[in-house]
Amino acid sequence: MIFEAEWVVPISQQPIRQGAVRVIDGQITEVGLASELRRDHPDEETRNFEAAVLLPGFVNAHVHLEYSVFRGLFDDCSFGDWMLRFMPAKRTLGEKEYLTSALVGAAECVSSGITTVGDTVSDGRAMVNAAKTFGLRGYAFQEAFGMDDTLIRDCLNGLEEKLWRLRAMAPPLVKVGISPHAPYTVSGQLFRALSAYALKNGLKVMTHMAESVEEVTFVRNGSGVLAHDFRELAGWDDLMWMPTGTSVVKYLEQWDALDPDVIGVHLVQVSPSDIDVLAKYDVAVAHCPKSNAKLGCGIAPVGDFLERGLRVGIGTDSLASNNILDMFDEMRMVIFLQRADQRRTTCIGAEQVLQMATLGGAQVLGLADEVGSLEAGKRADLVAVDMKHSHFSPIDDPASAVVYGANQEDVFFTMIDGRVVYDNKQFLTADADEIRSEATAIRSKLRG
Repeated sequence: MIFEAEWVVPISQQPIRQGAVRVIDGQITEVGLASELRRDHPDEETRNFEAAVLLPGFVNAHVHLEYSVFRGLFDDCSFGDWMLRFMPAKRTLGEKEYLTSALVGAAECVSSGITTVGDTVSDGRAMVNAAKTFGLRGYAFQEAFGMDDTLIRDCLNGLEEKLWRLRAMAPPLVKVGISPHAPYTVSGQLFRALSAYALKNGLKVMTHMAESVEEVTFVRNGSGVLAHDFRELAGWDDLMWMPTGTSVVKYLEQWDALDPDVIGVHLVQVSPSDIDVLAKYDVAVAHCPKSNAKLGCGIAPVGDFLERGLRVGIGTDSLASNNILDMFDEMRMVIFLQRADQRRTTCIGAEQVLQMATLGGAQVLGLADEVGSLEAGKRADLVAVDMKHSHFSPIDDPASAVVYGANQEDVFFTMIDGRVVYDNKQFLTADADEIRSEATAIRSKLRG
């Protein structure tokens, strides 16, 4: 089938006015001028989106779909307070409720043009079922926690059991990785053991890294809210923690926890010498600008990452620390925060962040051979954005129009692996109203 639009933005080449994408059996076979594709394939079924921009599906490099029902509960908390309130709230929900929560997040992804996710999961059953329901592509990174080094073997055995279960449940488009949660929830010895396990088994690793001042203070000085109230809440207050006197990135380097298959999430609190270390090990970056700003964590030096050649993708983080899974909003936030911080408009632009939200995220997750751009041989993950509205007209540069003017409400068509999952703003694989109703009941429980 041939899909036509006023603009096709392949990412891997310049935008094509009056362009088209040909899809056969879930794979992109041709990208070019609509007139030429119609001429070469006169008998092919055609769909013309008319005044729309056709894009590759967005890659949300870091999210927690299962936390979606916590949206808006902790809106004005600092990072430390947010952690202290979120931890006990997490314990109030059961398996079925987390499945509903993940379905809420998956539905929002699909309706906003997100086709691939890097999802850090606590109970991965929720994520894989939600991904199966809505056809999402991506990774389920199974979390691991532990500050008691006497329990490392137990932790590894438990992780292996969870990974086996996830692999058995996961649909074909979902791969499995691991996620040592963070330096304040995973000991150095456990980080080393998990890294070795991942290397041995060819697994990708995603970890929260240098997100907040509170994290830096804990690692460097052994003090602050993460050293006291948080550890007491987690049941670790009797375990010894020795201050390291170094940065989070260098601390993880000391424990052999950095390599090209590691994805560092956030990386807000980093120095130039930390970036040297990240570049040395070719660590990928999942940048979550809105979550970092909302929790008062700061602004990651994205321009420096890009200058050093690091792979950078954009993530929304969870709806518990962000309020909307809108990659258009995230792209704008990347630009506005970087320009405000550096006081110059040339540091980053629309085309660059659109690349980060698509092909960049695919590179971070190791999926760039499959998705992230519209080109022959890649899988057909397509998104159509309605450009009829006045805030888009006139359009000279479709990348600029999409980044500065669009939002998730403008997405009206989403295809994943050649399968249409959202069309004319209707979900084709699930009853969204029923999911919302169940989520509303869960929210009542959380507020009670």
